[in-house]
Amino acid sequence: MNQNVTLRINSSVLEQASDYARSKGTDLSELVENLLKQVMKKNPKSKIRPVSELDPRVQRLVGVVRLDEKEVGLDGEISRMAFGERCFF
Repeated sequence: MNQNVTLRINSSVLEQASDYARSKGTDLSELVENLLKQVMKKNPKSKIRPVSELDPRVQRLVGVVRLDEKEVGLDGEISRMAFGERCFF
């Protein structure tokens, strides 16, 4: 299902993007949609990466802190409430 959205884009950028889309045989809406799809593939919703992709210094910290299930949200994010006023993120 497609939805209409309103975006504020610098007029010169919009003109260049429209020209680019036209040169590729598409329209601006399809161009923006395809760019957003590419961004989502490169940056999936999950921020969790395999330990092997982490910096070796960070790898050594894996497992040091144990959290209760209540302290970790459904999306895997650590709850600020778990740390109270000591929260630094």
